[in-house]
Amino acid sequence: MKRSRHANIRGSEEIEISRIPAAPDINLVFPNGLSFFDAYLEYWTKEILEMGGEAYVSRTSTEDTISGIFLYEGYEKTGTICTRSREVFDYFYKSKPFGSIFAEIPTEHENEIYDIYTIDLANSPIVHGFSHEISIMDEDQVDEIGRFMVSTHPGINKKWVGVASKNGENCFMVRLGSEIAGVAWLSLVNEIGRMHSLAVKPRFRRMGIGLDLLCARLLWLKSKHARSAFSEISRDNLPSSKIAIKSGMRVSGQVYRYFKRRVAENTARLAVSANTIH
Repeated sequence: MKRSRHANIRGSEEIEISRIPAAPDINLVFPNGLSFFDAYLEYWTKEILEMGGEAYVSRTSTEDTISGIFLYEGYEKTGTICTRSREVFDYFYKSKPFGSIFAEIPTEHENEIYDIYTIDLANSPIVHGFSHEISIMDEDQVDEIGRFMVSTHPGINKKWVGVASKNGENCFMVRLGSEIAGVAWLSLVNEIGRMHSLAVKPRFRRMGIGLDLLCARLLWLKSKHARSAFSEISRDNLPSSKIAIKSGMRVSGQVYRYFKRRVAENTARLAVSANTIH
């Protein structure tokens, strides 16, 4: 396998970067402790590739273990960097033009802090009286949910809704009359649930819809014998933070959303044409 190579400017080691091919049978071995999101790395890699995005891994020249992964979606110009290495972070951070990038490493670059809320489902009873009827998206509702997501998340790649649904993600929703008032997504990988992309239309807020959608997902996860669940919530999103705490979730870590409105194309682009992982 041929790889591109990038000299580490902070030390004697070199960092080797390879692009992961857009193939359904990816077989990657990630070392334990690479990221808080270890259980989801292969799942997210497949998802981003099926959306038409790109994925890269880094290795040091002295070992053949993966030291980082970069998932990039060009339509939205967003990405995720999972690594414990500042050198790897710096390389990926500079490699693509982006609007925002998530990473677990705090740096001096402009960022917004997201707290990672977790819950031990095996030892946490979920008791909740619902105020709204909750339903789960059917296949024939994918287009409708796609339009809703575009209205609440301007600039989102609409293809994500179909890809996520195909890969087993569930979209929980509340309807008021014939109108969708709010939705919230849930994935379950390796007995760990991730609750994300909660959105309630402004005129339907302060009605308890967010708490209903959160508790519905927690109860669904318990019914599937999930061990735990997590959700990343911006510190600026006080309503969602309060809902998470009310449901029994607690902060277990942080992830940082980096912003960069104008990023020049890196002159040392990743040599992606021939550098693939088999």
